[in-house]
Amino acid sequence: MSSILQNISWKVVVSLSVVFIAIFFTLPVIDMMINGKEEPDMWPRSKINLGLDLQGGMHLVLEVQTEKAVEGQIERISQELRSGLRSKQIRHRGIDTVNGTVIKVKVKDKYIDKFKAFINDEYRGMRLNEDKEDDLTVFSIDYIDRDAAEIKRLATEQALETIRNRIDQFGVGEPEIRVQGNRRILVQLPGISDTKRAKELIGKTALLEFKLVDEINSLQEALRGNIPSGSEILYEERYDPETKQTTKQPYLIKKKTSLTGADLTDARVQMDAQNNTFYVSIRFNKKGGKVFARITGENVNKRLAIVLDNKVYSAPNIESKITGGSAIITGRFSDAEAHDLAIVLRAGALPAPVKIIEERTVGPSLGRDSIRMGLMSMCIGGILVIFFMVFYYRGAGLIADLALIINLFLIAGTLAAIPVLIPGVRATLTLPGIAGIILTIGMAVDANVLIFERIKEELQLGKTPRAAVSAGFDRATWTILDANITTFLVAFVLFQFGTGPVKGFAVTLSIGILASLFTALVFSRIIFDYFLVQKQVKTLSIGESMHFIKPGSSIGFIGKRKIAFCVSATVILVGIISLTMNQGPKLGVDFSGGTSIRIQFQNSVKIEDIKDGLKEIEIKSASVQQYGDSSENEYLIRTSNTVATDKNFTDKLIQALKTATHHASEIRQVEMVGPQVGEDLRKKALLSMFYAILLIVIYISGRFELKWMLSFVMAAALFIPVYFLSSFNISIPLMIAAALIVAILLCRFLELRYAMGAIIALIHDVFITVGIFSVFNKEFTLPIIAALLTIIGYSLNDTIVVFDRIRENLKNHGKNSLEQNINKSINETLNRTIMTSVTTLIVVVALFLLGGSTIHDFAFAMIVGVMVGTYSSIFVASPILIAWERKTS
Repeated sequence: MSSILQNISWKVVVSLSVVFIAIFFTLPVIDMMINGKEEPDMWPRSKINLGLDLQGGMHLVLEVQTEKAVEGQIERISQELRSGLRSKQIRHRGIDTVNGTVIKVKVKDKYIDKFKAFINDEYRGMRLNEDKEDDLTVFSIDYIDRDAAEIKRLATEQALETIRNRIDQFGVGEPEIRVQGNRRILVQLPGISDTKRAKELIGKTALLEFKLVDEINSLQEALRGNIPSGSEILYEERYDPETKQTTKQPYLIKKKTSLTGADLTDARVQMDAQNNTFYVSIRFNKKGGKVFARITGENVNKRLAIVLDNKVYSAPNIESKITGGSAIITGRFSDAEAHDLAIVLRAGALPAPVKIIEERTVGPSLGRDSIRMGLMSMCIGGILVIFFMVFYYRGAGLIADLALIINLFLIAGTLAAIPVLIPGVRATLTLPGIAGIILTIGMAVDANVLIFERIKEELQLGKTPRAAVSAGFDRATWTILDANITTFLVAFVLFQFGTGPVKGFAVTLSIGILASLFTALVFSRIIFDYFLVQKQVKTLSIGESMHFIKPGSSIGFIGKRKIAFCVSATVILVGIISLTMNQGPKLGVDFSGGTSIRIQFQNSVKIEDIKDGLKEIEIKSASVQQYGDSSENEYLIRTSNTVATDKNFTDKLIQALKTATHHASEIRQVEMVGPQVGEDLRKKALLSMFYAILLIVIYISGRFELKWMLSFVMAAALFIPVYFLSSFNISIPLMIAAALIVAILLCRFLELRYAMGAIIALIHDVFITVGIFSVFNKEFTLPIIAALLTIIGYSLNDTIVVFDRIRENLKNHGKNSLEQNINKSINETLNRTIMTSVTTLIVVVALFLLGGSTIHDFAFAMIVGVMVGTYSSIFVASPILIAWERKTS
């Protein structure tokens, strides 16, 4: 027993502990999946949080109209001025507001000093300017810029808290609500089914006002346009459930607000048993109760309108003075409407209106389909890779497969453990996140392939199995680290610049990279050492006879570089012609703005019938196309207009389409992106690719040429101006193109040849992928940008493996020419390059064929990227070094 304990190293203990913890946190998740549970009931009650695209729900970006908060404050001050000047007996000739931000007061000369003293006492800090107009002095009162900015900031913060309170009372599990930028609020409501009601609840300003009805002046005259000063026309909406018609009842209302909802303490839903209708009872605090009693006492036999967001809910006649600080709001409410009204009144009014500038709604059925298809493609892809590894590497393939299974446990366990170990922090699994796991399968296999191919080479040199394994792991370690660190840098950029599902992809990709490093370099090594050292196995089953390319082959890749350059130039030229003819890349709603609606019919319908139905609800400029497989009866409706998908829109849409097609339908997904959001996302996408390339340049220059400082200086010289100029209205594509050209020139000047080879290869890969997307008329969306960035990282993996071998051969075979050493390096790593591409393509093709229409284009981009990346590492990146040497000589 003691001898066994002596042989167990700390590495084994740590490794087994990590694996045990991962399995421990994954078991409740497996139990939930097998038994169809909503929540885990096994300790430690861990689960994987699913993104909106997997469980359904709603993603909103709200823009707080903060300028309205400033205007509201100015309006309040102007009303206070009227009563304040009257009490101080300061005569004036009118108080007006200009553009909602400036108060103009006309004062006679003899009251100027008294007026200034009043303003300095009551409104210290506000800007006061004066100007002469005949025999009057016109004072302008407004906020200084700093104070106006503070009001706007506080308005956003208050809006955040108000929305959070409303959603908490609405009862949504695990919502995400946070400020995004200066005046945007991100709201994610997972699992919510009644999205119409949620939007209505969130977006309602809920400004409750009590105003007297103007019964002196004529309503009819006001409707003709003769609205008396100090009054306004507001409407009460009356819905008839029998005719399903909504009518509007006009009221002439005095503008002066007698009382607001600021003094409310409670709002409850009550039911009138006699009429079987719902109403909302409200209660004021002590101050509000006194004001309400005074107003009702002074206006007996007059009507008091209850106004919410400039809409009259009721205008009852005041029979007598109302004491006790309570009142009721009636309005023919349904149960849900009354409850929502009570929620917004209890949570308080928004300090400024909010506007929905981005919306992504996923139906629960689409989420379930996405999970099923994603998991199916992952399982089938993983099983195919497992069989392929055993076929190609025999016994060693079994070790790689065990490491791969442990890898998946580590990813799932980490996603499940984060919310348990770090309360308040969530790692969310999204549909692109599942794609990230599938990609990780390929990358995990890639690390084992690198090691196994190295071991094969050492065995061919005549080394013993133990020595070959030791040398194989030692020589492959840095190459594996280099390849994975560059991909990790890409994941970091994706996380910083991405949003929603893209961030989920970055998280799973990052966890997958760390897990694959652990399983390949630590776990697999422990298993090899166990058999070779503990069991003293004398032979290795590693498929020594299995080769795509025979060892010692010398294919003249470098000699064919001119042909390859012509092929690349031709493909890029075709892509440029296609982009020119299509007037640039085909941008999805994410980047171009507009509205996209995915709808599924029970039976097949004609596209023309769908268009006819859209015309009935005034969506005339929409394009309609089949989505996914024709048997699914899904269609994509796309319009460049940002359609307000409010409470009634989806009902009207479904009804209009049913009338036109004679078939029922279900809205599976809605995406609405405002033009400003689309522009911001375009900018972020381009900058993310640029910053990813810069980070990669720094790493490659430091690792391969030991010029860390030079590469940092070059990156800073490019990063700083691009970062600051991106804040201005400057063409981002032109600026980044110029920066990349400068980067290549700097690589040339600073003699960063490996970095230049990598940059040119990456630009080559992105150009070809974008061109192929244009030729196939594919849309560019946020997940596609994630795919492009992943292609950058993946392509670099191949390039780094070749560069590593070039550097090694230059050291060991210095007498050979650079061309010979590069060609030798490409040939020596060719088996690994092909194996990695094949295993990665297996899982990506499984994703393409089985992952469903939602992830189809993402998988297509990955397939193109893997093939182009493999090609460029052989025919583009390495030959650049030859061109460099000849140019230098």
